[in-house]
Amino acid sequence: MKTPILLVFCLLMATFNSSAQTITTLLRSGNNANKLNLVIIGDGFQSGADQTTFNNYVETQIMQQVFTNGPLWESMNAFNVFRINVNSADSGVTQVDNNGNVTTSRNTAFGYRYSGVWDRCWMEPGPNSNTAINDLLDKNIPNWTYYFIVLNETSGGGCRRGNSLAVTLGSSGATAGHEMGHMVGNLADEYCGNGTYTGGEPNRVNLTINTNRNTLKWRDFVAPGTPLPTGENAAQGSGCANYNQGTRPADWSNSDDAGLFEGGIWNSTRYDNGIYHPVVNCRMNGNTPPFCPVCYDKMKGSMDPYHEYDYSKSYVGDFTGDGLDDVVIHNDNSLALYQSGSAQLEPLWILTGELPGWDDFMAGDQFYVGDFNGDGMDDLYVFNYSDWAYPYLGMLRSNGKGFECVRLYGPQLPNWGDMKSHDQFFVGDFSGDGKDDLYVFNGQDFSVGYLEMLRSTGTSLSYVRRYDDNLPGWGKMKQHDLFFVGEFNNDSDNKEDLYLFNGQDWSMAYLQMLSSTGTALQHVRRYDGELPGWDDMKKNDQFYVADFDGDGRKDIYVFNGKDWSTEYLEMLRSTGNALSYVRRFDGDVPGWGGFAPNDQFYVANLDGDSDEDLYVYNKSDWSTEYLGVIRSSGNNLSASYQADWIGSWNLGNPDLLLVGDFAGTAHWEDLFIRNDNWFGLLRSYQNSVGLTAIYPKWIHRHKYHRLGWW
Repeated sequence: MKTPILLVFCLLMATFNSSAQTITTLLRSGNNANKLNLVIIGDGFQSGADQTTFNNYVETQIMQQVFTNGPLWESMNAFNVFRINVNSADSGVTQVDNNGNVTTSRNTAFGYRYSGVWDRCWMEPGPNSNTAINDLLDKNIPNWTYYFIVLNETSGGGCRRGNSLAVTLGSSGATAGHEMGHMVGNLADEYCGNGTYTGGEPNRVNLTINTNRNTLKWRDFVAPGTPLPTGENAAQGSGCANYNQGTRPADWSNSDDAGLFEGGIWNSTRYDNGIYHPVVNCRMNGNTPPFCPVCYDKMKGSMDPYHEYDYSKSYVGDFTGDGLDDVVIHNDNSLALYQSGSAQLEPLWILTGELPGWDDFMAGDQFYVGDFNGDGMDDLYVFNYSDWAYPYLGMLRSNGKGFECVRLYGPQLPNWGDMKSHDQFFVGDFSGDGKDDLYVFNGQDFSVGYLEMLRSTGTSLSYVRRYDDNLPGWGKMKQHDLFFVGEFNNDSDNKEDLYLFNGQDWSMAYLQMLSSTGTALQHVRRYDGELPGWDDMKKNDQFYVADFDGDGRKDIYVFNGKDWSTEYLEMLRSTGNALSYVRRFDGDVPGWGGFAPNDQFYVANLDGDSDEDLYVYNKSDWSTEYLGVIRSSGNNLSASYQADWIGSWNLGNPDLLLVGDFAGTAHWEDLFIRNDNWFGLLRSYQNSVGLTAIYPKWIHRHKYHRLGWW
């Protein structure tokens, strides 16, 4: 286990009356003042085996069930979770009858009682329960928000009362999840029963008496073709209505498609008529189905102020091996994998807290995408220098459904010594064995610069070669050396090489080609001051490695928008041992409308042919934002652009782009676009892009949203 710089308590010992008690932090997501603090306690558990039973229930039914489903799974970062073990004198809890009379008395820590009667909410606090529980929580868990009490009772039942809920050992995690819907989302039950509701509009998001499509409280989730009402009860006592108004679509989902279904429970009374809920069967009815779009949205909204979630740390790769590029999003102590489904994303794996072998995810984690074991699924290298007493590098392997740590290095790398804050990692298969290796560079933390080659075996990194101070044909490494990975010589063994540029540390700028032999780097060519057809290199020259002519060699696009009175973009072809001039564009590529200083370029094969093209985005030099596609013919470029809005996405200054083929159409590479609060999918149509999905605040696939979200 890694040692944090600032130790947070994981285990506290305290005393409550005469009962021994242990407080364990199950999840720490932040300061108590900024989080929802959930405390799990048990009643009727003696010391010894009973406490083991309680602990196992908390782990298997709450942490592994309640918090691994739907919105609670995705927003676990909103919570700190604590478990308090308190010993009771007796095993089991007090029993009461239909009228609340005690039939079996037991001496327990909190005096909870079990009736097994739905009308009494299954269980209830005894005369002193609330005082005892509140005293315990107030003394030991500052700013506690909710408590969750588990009763040592083998019969079933669950009940929410205000900011607390109770379940029995005989209840599954699905029941507990249903009760969390009440407690966290303030959702109503959607059970049905005899009777007609004649009251006013319920003040719960998932119940209504309104059948008007234009004013329906969940109209955003109802498709235009869905009849309203969608399901009606012709006779009382027949249970909740199914889809019985018109023809039910073949792809209709009982939990994911919203409409208006008659039946519900309000003020502890079940009704078949006069009141409606959103879907055929939601977690707020059947317990085991997922939360419907309406309930899900309410749950996410309730947790959102406490969830440190944005899209700023996003990474693209084919992590599932299906040929489509997926998205990984890192947020503080959470890592999430969202799988591409051609036109949308859906959550596949989310882990908040500890990954065995790596420990907790932290804000300072830096991720690098590469298939380090050669199985066709992209993996992750993760580096953290800032959040622990020592720096660490981990190899997180994708199994197609999530990630597992196969190797942890810290504080040293093989033959590198201690990792430092300015260590830079470059992923590339320099050995040609189909596994992505690492180049490691540091030009700041030592008196000389270092570059090391670390080969991946699939489960570890092995030392290959380290260069101290000097590189072949380059001389001394410096702070502002910039490395770019790309196989520029197209040799038969598929080894990825390096381009190296420095425009700041010398009297002139330099660009070098360094070829990998698999065990070393060889000098191929160095350009001093000038590039073919480019004239003098400058510090603001930007290099984009791309095979723009489809010959298997990685060429270079060069752009400079700041050091001259005119902006320039040039195509330099790799011959394998040199760069040759192809074409330079002075001020514009036909169809783009004029370069500007802050044009940003992204390499992508956006039309599915053998050569690599460019996306270009400018968000600051004009009165509106422009996104363009620049297509290569191998020796020339042509462009087209879109401005301001792309579908429902309003291009803006905070927007960032990631290239990835999420649609799988003829291998055209698309765009993921995001800012802190929005994430979108822009599909390539060769000469333009079109929006297929847009996600405000969080990613989750629902089948319909009126504004095109989800």
